[in-house]
Amino acid sequence: MVDVFSEGYKKTEAEIKSGKQSALEEENYLIDEIPENCSLVNITMRIPGQIKNNRYISRTFNIVVDRFRKKYKILKEVLWDLSTGPQAFLIIEKDPGILKQETIEYEANDPLGVISDVNVFAVENDQVSPITREELELPDRKCIMCDKSAKECKKNHNHSMEEMYQKINKIINDNVDF
Repeated sequence: MVDVFSEGYKKTEAEIKSGKQSALEEENYLIDEIPENCSLVNITMRIPGQIKNNRYISRTFNIVVDRFRKKYKILKEVLWDLSTGPQAFLIIEKDPGILKQETIEYEANDPLGVISDVNVFAVENDQVSPITREELELPDRKCIMCDKSAKECKKNHNHSMEEMYQKINKIINDNVDF
């Protein structure tokens, strides 16, 4: 069993925020390349704390992205393997509303889906707009530790970083060969 968090560079809040801003810029950059009735998908990993990437997280992420490559018609992909976390931007030939429902199922039911974050965007008025669970009248995403809302547990700090690291370590070790 590997310790997923035994290596990697600790990132500051400012560096993590900068990475998120770069992702927003990439989403807007890709807008002109998204055909009608297609979706933009941004895949990241749900990794708490300051270590956002290393060889174990990157390998797990690549497996997640490969699953999307096999399941959908990918028109374009942009892959980032940054210290602030790996990211994939995929333009997929599928209606955004239908794709969002399928990604919600993936996040809930696939062993690696619970530690993946798959955001789906539609193009509206020359802007990318996220398709949300709320918009689809679906409940919030569940916490990886318990059955409560992930937002609620994050806001209230219901679980320690050590507990979450242990859970993520187990999920990755049970589903990824190193």
